[in-house]
Amino acid sequence: MRPSTPPRAERRHDRRIQVEARVRLLPRDGRGGAAGRLIDVSAGGLRAGARHWGGVRPGEPVDVELTVKEGGEAAHPALVHLRGAALVLRLVLDDEGAEVAALRFVGPLSLREPFAQMLLY
Repeated sequence: MRPSTPPRAERRHDRRIQVEARVRLLPRDGRGGAAGRLIDVSAGGLRAGARHWGGVRPGEPVDVELTVKEGGEAAHPALVHLRGAALVLRLVLDDEGAEVAALRFVGPLSLREPFAQMLLY
């Protein structure tokens, strides 16, 4: 009888947090890209699901955009727009046939606000 193999050690250092948000993945070479929903996020990366991620491939860098609901009134929630760079680690199908993308951030996320480029005098 063979001894059982111990479970693989957890590599994640940061806790995953579920947040209601929309995600856009944009391949750096300009082909494809798509929008989906955030499954969870941690300091090191995120998981997001979509019907199809359109041109996004494991091992490739992407620009990632997050639109997070910050609370407030249900009819008019405040939105926070974030943008950053990530590496696609893997794409898998979930139980409903949607593609789940796992990404690792390669730098910090920054605010992407509509008025960020305006100068006020």
